[in-house]
Amino acid sequence: MRRIKTAIVGCGVISDVYMQSFRENFSVIELTACADLDEGRMNEMAQRYHIKAMDYEDILKDDSIELIINLTSPKAHYALSKQAILKGKHVYSEKMMAVTYEEGKDLCVLATEHQVRFGAAPDTFLGGGIQTARYAVAHGLMGNVLSGLLSLTRDYGVFGENLPHLFQNGGSVLYDMGGYYLTAVCSILGSVKRVSAFGARTETSHKVTRVGSPFFGKEIPLEEDNIVTAILEFENKALVTLHLNSGTIINENYHLELYGDKGILRMGDPNTFCGEVVLEKAQNQPVILPFTHGFQKQSRGLGAAEMAWSILDGRPHRASMEMALHVLEIIHGIFTSADSEKIYVMETKFELPKPLPEGFIGEGFWAAKEESALL
Repeated sequence: MRRIKTAIVGCGVISDVYMQSFRENFSVIELTACADLDEGRMNEMAQRYHIKAMDYEDILKDDSIELIINLTSPKAHYALSKQAILKGKHVYSEKMMAVTYEEGKDLCVLATEHQVRFGAAPDTFLGGGIQTARYAVAHGLMGNVLSGLLSLTRDYGVFGENLPHLFQNGGSVLYDMGGYYLTAVCSILGSVKRVSAFGARTETSHKVTRVGSPFFGKEIPLEEDNIVTAILEFENKALVTLHLNSGTIINENYHLELYGDKGILRMGDPNTFCGEVVLEKAQNQPVILPFTHGFQKQSRGLGAAEMAWSILDGRPHRASMEMALHVLEIIHGIFTSADSEKIYVMETKFELPKPLPEGFIGEGFWAAKEESALL
């Protein structure tokens, strides 16, 4: 079979997860090279996975490399993805595709003009948990979806002392984690029509007190709200509440729930692939639904692998730039609504990606190979 020669740009923590996942789960990806401004980190990853350490400019000049996986920090996504697109490379970007809606639109226009594929994380909506939830909704197990709740609490005062980009534009909780929740619900319900939101900041700057941190003693400005609430009106009339708070205690609490006229559906953490799906019907105890789909373990890079298979097959890929841009516009709309104190009307829509075929669960000689679901 033909494989897609692929290079990774950005050799931070998440790159190890991607590279290991490509090696173990996705034969369609032929990992060839990596690039990073930190040469030590780049060389370490190249040696670990037996690939070339290359300057990004050299990667772009290499005609044999077809796909770029952009795992850099959010503020670098736009410039590096744009360079690759202009060189005729397919691009799959970590979340979000860009830190502004305008940048996202520009990348999508360029990808269309240059006839290359552009996809973006999060891809956890392709995992067993969210695909099972989508199956339950599509088969009417909860009736018509009327409303929903998306909620997450974290303490970025702790996390940000190791990862200061979490205090910056494009790195706040709405970008960093909101994308998982918004992508999950949009992959089930479709496009959002209108947004109304409020935002707040628990501090204007954060002093790093973590002993041993390279940022110890520094005051880091909070560039975006770390508490966000919003109401999302979907095109199908469902009303969904979003609540994100990264200024509370470190204990993570999450809710991803849909309420229908025939039942309630509760999903697991959309930052994972394996969240349990619980269905509650009137006058019955809640039941855990069996998984209908595979990819229940760590499967980062699933969206890129599915895109690679779609390139070979000549069909649309599921982690599409249209859906990613729509989610980015929702984030833009939340900040715009909160700042203007007005309802934001969405510009973009997207076509729901086809669900993955059910039943491809597990590996081994006597199991259906999960990667076959991507064909």
